[in-house]
Amino acid sequence: MNLVQLTEYSFDSKKTGRPFQPFYFSMNLGDVVSILTDSADDALNFLLALATLSHPLQGEYRYKEIMLDFSNYRNLLDTKKHIGFITSHAALISNLTVRQNLLLMKAYFANSFSRQLDSRTQELCRLFSLQDKLEMRPEDLTNHDYRFVVTVKELSKTPEMLLMEYPEKYIGIANLEALSTVLFNMLGGNMCLVFLSEYRHFIETFSKRELVISKGTIQEVTDG
Repeated sequence: MNLVQLTEYSFDSKKTGRPFQPFYFSMNLGDVVSILTDSADDALNFLLALATLSHPLQGEYRYKEIMLDFSNYRNLLDTKKHIGFITSHAALISNLTVRQNLLLMKAYFANSFSRQLDSRTQELCRLFSLQDKLEMRPEDLTNHDYRFVVTVKELSKTPEMLLMEYPEKYIGIANLEALSTVLFNMLGGNMCLVFLSEYRHFIETFSKRELVISKGTIQEVTDG
């Protein structure tokens, strides 16, 4: 069973100003797909589509073989619970503290009403040096710390599908080792990963499949 399956799918291309040529894409748990592109905007649009954050122009999106209904945002909420989204479009709730943001995500995504961060979230906070920033509001964080909190928030969901945009830029190359350790542990379980990166070492470490997004088309690189 495919975790994700997009059939005859299309959305607008920032590169060409026209709709993407309809494409097919599927993933199973354990898959890791890297993206090669001539348009970072189009690659981000693809990640937004996978995250169910954009409405398709045509085609079907099936998650665990269930066709998603984009006619109402609420129809997608159960699927969104299982998707981690670490990109420039991810955001925190501005009037909540870091701790409250993390607890709210846990309450929503894991149906947990604890007022204490669980051990895994605490460990993620430690990895990204956020222990002394839990009572701060997002507006008081540095840009780097803001992105670290987003990263912890999305990873703490224990997603089935994780989507990342230029992690080497988003959290910085110096922090990729910590992120890589977390990803290795998560990929050993029930998760798949799609990422856009220009950092060769990260690509070579994780990528199992390569997707080329260019001139309004999406194609997978095949051997031979």
